[in-house]
Amino acid sequence: MKKTLETIESVRDKITKLVGKDIVFYVNKGRKKFVSFDGKVTAIYPSVFTIFAPKELEKERSFSYTEVLCGNVKFTKKSCDSVAV
Repeated sequence: MKKTLETIESVRDKITKLVGKDIVFYVNKGRKKFVSFDGKVTAIYPSVFTIFAPKELEKERSFSYTEVLCGNVKFTKKSCDSVAV
């Protein structure tokens, strides 16, 4: 099955809808190392978005929309509804 083509704008729109909601993030750290943590999207900027994970990181982290587009950052809603990114 052919994967649908996404753009940075469509990824930005999906993430904008998730501001303030509980999200589970999966981050590819390289060499088959993945980190998962719970957090919330706190801010949206033109090329990046920031998240806050109080339990795991206790600080804000920023990711670019291209990291989501390339698959290095994935996320799902905490209520078992997955977000297709």
